[in-house]
Amino acid sequence: MDKTDPNVASAVAELRETSNYWVAKYRREKSLLGRASFRDIYSALNAVSGHYISFGPTAPIPAKRKARILEEVDTAEKALLRGR
Repeated sequence: MDKTDPNVASAVAELRETSNYWVAKYRREKSLLGRASFRDIYSALNAVSGHYISFGPTAPIPAKRKARILEEVDTAEKALLRGR
């Protein structure tokens, strides 16, 4: 979304709510805590949420952080395909 979009604040709030729900749901599952896919997705969600907490909903994610987040998501997807 463009940072001037009037819906960006509500989209970020929804994103944070969804990620908090995901973490709360799956962090309780002891069998998932050691999996590479869980670790990478958790790290990516934490980076996105932390960015918006620190800089506000209209601050764009820097290219370097965005690349790392996308890499973590890609790694998690590959781990899921291998059953990890």
